[in-house]
Amino acid sequence: MKITKFDHSGFLLEKDGRGLLFDPVEYDHALPIFSNLDAIIITHLHGDHFQSEVLKRIRAGNPNAKIFTPADNVTSINGATVAKSGGRMKVGVFDIVFYGGDHAEIIAGQVPCQNVGTVVDGVFANSGDTSDIPPIMPEILLAPISAPWLKISETKAFIETVRPKVVIPTHDGLNSELGNTVCDNWVKKFCEETGAEYKAVHFGEVK
Repeated sequence: MKITKFDHSGFLLEKDGRGLLFDPVEYDHALPIFSNLDAIIITHLHGDHFQSEVLKRIRAGNPNAKIFTPADNVTSINGATVAKSGGRMKVGVFDIVFYGGDHAEIIAGQVPCQNVGTVVDGVFANSGDTSDIPPIMPEILLAPISAPWLKISETKAFIETVRPKVVIPTHDGLNSELGNTVCDNWVKKFCEETGAEYKAVHFGEVK
């Protein structure tokens, strides 16, 4: 499986010439032209994960791609399917399991919106804007490193609980280059303590 990181929380998984795309947005970089997408997963409705005009452009070149998003965002995307926690399915060449339910609290006692996590092929997990533990412990884990709802100690606990072989940073678009360097140093330390490899890629192919 080939993994490419885009702005903030955008990721493309490629296998057997097909693609699965998470949260495509544009901030510092323009997205490439995507083709052969089997699915697009929008983890939740916040604007740093879902940009309707960007999604429309991607769908125009991938009319058969299935779109999955939580129930509170599905009416914003024509033809989208609700991603239900516990749902398991084959989408093109990818085996998908959905989990989670709510976005992490930014203000105590207030849930901002719904959120969906995804395990792909039993080896890759993206919890979106939460530290929800995947139902299948993956080899590759996306770890949020900077957010209004997150402390770096929570990233540590997340990695220690899941204990993946590889950790890739996500939710990094709020940081400056210096901020990402600081977060990378901390998360690399956490990974070393659990025996995981930290691949500090903030834009580009993850090798």
